[in-house]
Amino acid sequence: MNENPGASAGQPPKAAPPSPWLGWSGSGCILVIDDDDPIRTVLARSVTKLGFTASQASDGQQAIAQFESDPGRFKLVLLDFKLPGMDGSEILSRLRQIKPDVRVILMSGLSRQEALEQLPGQGIAGFLQKPFALGALFSELRAALGS
Repeated sequence: MNENPGASAGQPPKAAPPSPWLGWSGSGCILVIDDDDPIRTVLARSVTKLGFTASQASDGQQAIAQFESDPGRFKLVLLDFKLPGMDGSEILSRLRQIKPDVRVILMSGLSRQEALEQLPGQGIAGFLQKPFALGALFSELRAALGS
């Protein structure tokens, strides 16, 4: 039995198409804000694989403190919309008070429309509906950073 149905007898199996993020690399630091430790850790590792450095915050107070200490350090923020204590809307507002042009990719279990309806006029740079794959993260990062 042929284990690769797309391959003809005597033909080598076709290679999978290359991942779209191969050959692209970002730079700078991304602030990853998520209260779920495993998700935050995976996101930090993922952006590192794409060439960025990552700083992590598990809640709004941590995030604001890090951002406030050196706002120019952060190229982009990955922000979970639903956090205990201070939600994504409040965090976004505080980040914008510190640095009005901060680029933010919002992450949520809500649909894009539902989440953005709660943030009218906020100018979000991108959106990722949880759960999402590395390819979606890559696409949103490239689009948000214009590269």
